[in-house]
Amino acid sequence: MWNILSDALRGPAQARAAHRQALRHAPSVAAGVRQLQALCPADATDDPEAPIFLLSAGWRSGSTMLQRLLMSDPGVLIWGEPYDECGLIQAVAEGAKAFRPGWPPREYFYDGTPPDQLTGEWIANLFPALDDWRRGQRALFDTMFAQPARRAGARRWGIKEVRLTSDHALFLRWLYPRAKFLLLYRDPLEAYRSYSAFGRSWYDTFPDRPVFTPTQFGRHWRQLMEGYRRDAAELGALLVKYEDLVSGGISTATLDAYLGIAIDPGVISRKVGSSEKGGKKVSVNRLERYLLQRAVGQVARELGYLA
Repeated sequence: MWNILSDALRGPAQARAAHRQALRHAPSVAAGVRQLQALCPADATDDPEAPIFLLSAGWRSGSTMLQRLLMSDPGVLIWGEPYDECGLIQAVAEGAKAFRPGWPPREYFYDGTPPDQLTGEWIANLFPALDDWRRGQRALFDTMFAQPARRAGARRWGIKEVRLTSDHALFLRWLYPRAKFLLLYRDPLEAYRSYSAFGRSWYDTFPDRPVFTPTQFGRHWRQLMEGYRRDAAELGALLVKYEDLVSGGISTATLDAYLGIAIDPGVISRKVGSSEKGGKKVSVNRLERYLLQRAVGQVARELGYLA
């Protein structure tokens, strides 16, 4: 009787055991992308696209200032958080999680047999080639971002985002092997202070992931920073500290050399709007500071913040 109940309510024991085994490998976008790269390596040899992905560890960290700086090269167009609350890039990248050793089975892939000869074959699982999967997903981004940039007269395009993890960056690098990545970060307390001036009403993705509290803001910052630090070398990325950017600790020449563009350094001194809504600096009370500090944890301390 117990076996009957367990099977009906929890599923077959064999299936549950296989599921536990799969979870032990910690499925993730990054793990899936590495599996895809092993099965279908992205070849940069004849790839004309070299997009610039400016990823910031959350809001109010200087990403728009850096975006403006990059676009001082007249041949560069960096889209600003396009359709941000939709989570488009995140949703497309999530599909990579399923790729793991043994899946998809090799026999699932179409082998070139003429369609009229397949009627007597097992075709319930019939997959296009992985290179078609890659090119199909890239075509979405080419259509949405590369082609409008070309029509605007830009020779290089990119995206500025404050929500994407290093896993998403690895996925984008698989699609665009010549892509360049700038990983920007700022003191989380100062970023949160500035964020608070705008009402703390924004979303990671709508409607299920609001960022209304210091804990949510801090966790978002920490998740992104953990990945940036872990995967920067694999991405061939340039880590950019906001405080160095505004103080001249990182030069525009460094950015030029990494990205292959020509920046006007004078842009950084030309302020557009205010870093604080209404021009006033918002205070952060002791409870908010405590919750934020707990959320950002050791990562912030290792970077010299929240001392």
